Amino acid sequence: MNVRFSGQALYCCISRAELALLASGRSVDLVVALPRNHAFRVSVRPSVMSADRGGWQLESDPTGIWLTIPRTELEQLGQTIAFAERLMRSFPVSASEHVQVILEVEPETQPEERSVIEITPEPS
Repeated sequence: MNVRFSGQALYCCISRAELALLASGRSVDLVVALPRNHAFRVSVRPSVMSADRGGWQLESDPTGIWLTIPRTELEQLGQTIAFAERLMRSFPVSASEHVQVILEVEPETQPEERSVIEITPEPS
């Protein structure tokens, strides 16, 4: 998994193999070693709960970020091998600010020009 921060957005890019791990109920983690024996972890894990029952969750502390995504929404990904596919969700961080989380599955083939299919869940 590759993770990128940009403004008020968190991009998590995973491979098809990592999507298969999520679909099987396991988590996908990126651990970055830091000075003084510290580490920062970004973990994506599936949830059996649906989006309307709190299946999407974003937790954080100084040691990492934990993103939980409903398994039913993860199963929507991986339908095409030629395009990158995305799930997106916005989480409030204050009364006036949100952070956008994007989970993107890379295509199996890397075409010359990159195309993305965006899957936007219905608001809950």
